Amino acid sequence: MIQRRTKNMRRILSAMNYTGVDRLYRRLDCELGLILTLHRVQDAEVREFTPNAHLTITPEFLDFAIGLLKRRGYAFVSMDEARDRIKRGRIKERFAAVTIDDGYRDMMDKAIPVLEAHSVPYMIYIASALTDGSVGLWWETLEKIVEQQDMLCLPTEQGELMFDTSTLNRKASTYLEMIDYLTTQVSEQQQRVVVRQLAASCGIDADSLHKGQIMNWDDVRTANASSLCSIGSHTVNHVAIARLDPDAARHEMVECADRLERETGERPDHFAFPYGHHRAAGARDFELASEAGFHTAVTTRPGLIFPEHAQHLTGLPRLSVNGLFQRQRYFSPLTSGLPTLLNARLRRLDVA
Repeated sequence: MIQRRTKNMRRILSAMNYTGVDRLYRRLDCELGLILTLHRVQDAEVREFTPNAHLTITPEFLDFAIGLLKRRGYAFVSMDEARDRIKRGRIKERFAAVTIDDGYRDMMDKAIPVLEAHSVPYMIYIASALTDGSVGLWWETLEKIVEQQDMLCLPTEQGELMFDTSTLNRKASTYLEMIDYLTTQVSEQQQRVVVRQLAASCGIDADSLHKGQIMNWDDVRTANASSLCSIGSHTVNHVAIARLDPDAARHEMVECADRLERETGERPDHFAFPYGHHRAAGARDFELASEAGFHTAVTTRPGLIFPEHAQHLTGLPRLSVNGLFQRQRYFSPLTSGLPTLLNARLRRLDVA
């Protein structure tokens, strides 16, 4: 089911692609490059209720996206080289860096073969507790709960909230309301408890629901053995850093890096903020990432990389390779940077 906002964005991108305004903008050659975000890569699947569909693309679309950027002259580089290029400033060719969040197991089977075939370097950001299996994919558990139920009762401190989830539209609105509640009204730790309890009340085993979906430590070491792969830190518990006090935020960053060093023999120099939007990571957190010793830290704030980012290496924007925009007419304008620049009211930097 496609939300109105997505439909409107598709119309805008299609119009840019049809008129060629995005191609005219690209000739200005004002940016240094871009950092792509991936989460899941799977074969196409037909389901009615997919509120997390934006996180998943097909291997075929990944292959297309890489090919498109190569034809446009982008040099695919590691995050180490991306950092060096940002610090050096403008050079002739634009760069593209591929980053993968969370370490979903399907990346091993569906994404890495495509990346290796293209000789594209890639960074996988690992949240150590996800890899351990000690915390779960709560957003996917919530999706399954809403999908399976026709009525839901969510206990809160203010009383019970009742949701009618008998239709697709009502399921979609319920999911968004619950996401808002879980990410603004309860703590990061409590949100997991709430979802587990809700799953249990619906007869869903949250522990086994997504078992095997995340790479284990052997998978991480196997991936890291490739000369094209680097491993980055993504916190211990996949938490929104901005919602934690400074000490807890530092612990999440540093402890994950410590664990990755023990498991792989290499300490990560690069960090990705979980969720990565404005409410999940801000200026304080960019400074904490720098203090923790990371060479770069990436957000999910949309945008391209400009020379000004040399002073903000721990608050870098990325472009999502989004499952809702798996068409040339959508992806091509997005990579021009024009849509994100217009959305940011022509501001190149978004680091507040």
